[in-house]
Amino acid sequence: MLLPEILKPYPNEHACRIRPPSAFQKKSFGRIKNGRLHIIIGKLKGKNTTTTQAYRYPKVSWKVKEARSHCKRHKGRFEPAKGN
Repeated sequence: MLLPEILKPYPNEHACRIRPPSAFQKKSFGRIKNGRLHIIIGKLKGKNTTTTQAYRYPKVSWKVKEARSHCKRHKGRFEPAKGN
């Protein structure tokens, strides 16, 4: 389940959107943890394989500058965690 826009920015993690949720099949989303990085994946409409929808950076282990830089390298749209 995706959080409504009104709950953003997230209180505990920075966010980096790579693709809009509307490009994906409903109920196809999942979260993978890769070290300190959390990757939101889903199936694009009309596809059977998963692809990256967004990155999440827990603010306890990612500074804003570091997360923003990672997001920029992946051509995403960055939003710092609430309170930063």
